[in-house]
Amino acid sequence: MARELEDRILAAKWPIGHQIGREADLAIGMGVSRWTLREAVRILESSGFVQSRKGAKGGLFVASSPHDFTCKMLSNYFEFVQVSGREFAEVDMALGRMAIERTIETLTADRAAALRTRLDAASGLPLAKELEAMGDIHEAMIGASGNPIIILFQGALNRMTFDACIYSDLDDDTWHGSFGAMIDIIRTMTLGVVEKDMGKARAAVDDFTAICRRFLETSAFYHRKPVMTATPQRAYDFFPPSRPTKKADHVERAVREMIFEEDRPVGTSLGSEKELAARFQVGRWVLREALRSLEQLGVIEMGRGGRSGLLVVSPDPAALAEACRRQLRRERARRSHAAPVRTKLHELAAKLDRPSPAIDLFQRVLAKV
Repeated sequence: MARELEDRILAAKWPIGHQIGREADLAIGMGVSRWTLREAVRILESSGFVQSRKGAKGGLFVASSPHDFTCKMLSNYFEFVQVSGREFAEVDMALGRMAIERTIETLTADRAAALRTRLDAASGLPLAKELEAMGDIHEAMIGASGNPIIILFQGALNRMTFDACIYSDLDDDTWHGSFGAMIDIIRTMTLGVVEKDMGKARAAVDDFTAICRRFLETSAFYHRKPVMTATPQRAYDFFPPSRPTKKADHVERAVREMIFEEDRPVGTSLGSEKELAARFQVGRWVLREALRSLEQLGVIEMGRGGRSGLLVVSPDPAALAEACRRQLRRERARRSHAAPVRTKLHELAAKLDRPSPAIDLFQRVLAKV
């Protein structure tokens, strides 16, 4: 039912904020009980795709794109399997260069002027606001490549960087200084694109990747170290939108921290629903919502029979690859988009001297595009 409702939203191309309908009406229209519909809605809510609102003007609303959730699933998987800093950098740099080169090749005068205007508007803002504006510009330049595969893969790596920033153990001066450097690099990259200076743009991509790698390799998640309360709090104070707003989001992040900090091996029980709800001081429905995306990723599952409680399991790359392919089909990805990415990933795999979980997963996705 969740997939059917998702397909209906995508087919209608409803924008974020569109009211899909009221729960009772949707249940009747889809021929299911309200309990079944509520369960389907919770699955989509856990992905951030829809949002339920109560009251006279309530109902079910489109909340975000499936692109964002797919990026989240990919980044969670890469964190779980501990993609190496070198592999992250090699893939990020290669895809970033491909995107920027394609953007320069297809850039029109109007788009160049629009980028320069956005660049001027971002200057002089407070650091956090300027960083947000420059991040939007960077995302726009990647999007202008027109290759949905690069856009999706880069989105996942950028999500990893975002999480790494939150959990980085860099000292305060270096941490804040890295954002200033990142702003300068994106500015240089944008000027390289606008001026169609391929060398300047490529160098900026390499510098940007170097900062992202440093954040990753100083992340408590990356090293499976305990997360001090002050570490994420610093990020929340600097950039408030990074703070989880829903109870379920807080719990999901806490469960991930619990698995990584304590280095829980596959098969370990995290506790029963009742125990976990008590530990995080939430109701069982909030807990179940929090666990949805981790269950969809395949990091956890509810034990059956003698295996009681919530268990740590090994993510299934085949299921994740299929989720990525569904998203790429929605984005109208074609073989012409996949061919250059597939070639580049093959080259990178040959360079690395250790298993490459990110490259392997990306290649698995592209095998059927």
